[in-house]
Amino acid sequence: MKLDKFLVAPTISIFFIAGIFTFAYEYYAQLNIGFNLYGLVPAAFLGWATYDALGGGSKGVIEGILSNMSGVFWSIVIILIWDYGFNGGLLGAFVSVAVGAGAMVFQAHVKLLKFVPGTFIGASAFFALGANINGTTLWPAVLGLLMGILLGLSSDILAKYLDSKA
Repeated sequence: MKLDKFLVAPTISIFFIAGIFTFAYEYYAQLNIGFNLYGLVPAAFLGWATYDALGGGSKGVIEGILSNMSGVFWSIVIILIWDYGFNGGLLGAFVSVAVGAGAMVFQAHVKLLKFVPGTFIGASAFFALGANINGTTLWPAVLGLLMGILLGLSSDILAKYLDSKA
């Protein structure tokens, strides 16, 4: 195996940032403070993936946040249509998901919302954490996605610093 010099600094950067973030979350969880953030870490890694998929930098931050948060928004719309428009029935599953998924793609007409995968990542984070419109799902999904974007930015900054010193 030949080492790619381009990957060494990001590897070290991500090694430390991902490890410290996960350690901090686990430490927080053991404190039993009462503000439930179960699922924050997977949501953060999804936000981080969004940042990286956009190529990082200011584009990764701005479009990553907007696309992830719009995904959470459309997920809430899906739940509201399904629950209140169809009482959770089978037809409601079809209609609500069709409307929400279609809207997630259609919004790509807006320049800052054109990263459709990031929108689906945001929606997926919300649904994976339970799809409840309450703090138990909403806070970990939103905070995790936002933290992930910031973790991606941090790992970029640290990797560039490490690369400049090598």
